[in-house]
Amino acid sequence: MAMFFSDLYVDTLSKALLAPGERLVARASGMDVPWWSMGIPMLSSHYLVLVTNQRAVLVRHKRGWVTGDRMEEVKSVAWSQVQKLKVSGLFMKKKLTLEAGEVRLSLAMRGGFLEIPGNLEAATQAVDTWQQTKALPSSTASYARAS
Repeated sequence: MAMFFSDLYVDTLSKALLAPGERLVARASGMDVPWWSMGIPMLSSHYLVLVTNQRAVLVRHKRGWVTGDRMEEVKSVAWSQVQKLKVSGLFMKKKLTLEAGEVRLSLAMRGGFLEIPGNLEAATQAVDTWQQTKALPSSTASYARAS
C-alpha cells in the first residue's frame, strides 16, 4: 500500500522547498519498488514529485519497521540536467521514468483512492513541462542566428 500524502502536507512542503518566484506546476506520488524487495513495504521508497517551472523536486519517504513513515531525502533536478523523462503504461497503472545525471528513477504510479487527486495527469504534465523547457532554448537560439 502506498503512503497517503495529504494536500496540507504537500502544500506545506512545497512552500518550504520552492525558491522565490518558482511556481508549482504539478505534484504526483509514486513508488520505487526494487526487484529484490519481494513487495515488502519497508524495503520500497515512496516519492513525492513536485514539478515546478524550473526543476523537479524528488522527496523520498520510507516506511520504517518500528518508527513509522518518515522523510528520507530531498533531491532537486533542474530541467536542463534531465536526459530522459517519460510516462508509460496503460489505464490506472503508469510508470514515470526519470534519468538526470546520477538520478535514475522508475516510479510506479497509480490513480484512484488514497492517491493525490490527478496523480496520473500530473505525471503527464511533468513530461510536458520538461519538453517545453527543452524546446525553449533551441527556438531562441535559432531566432538569434536568424537575426
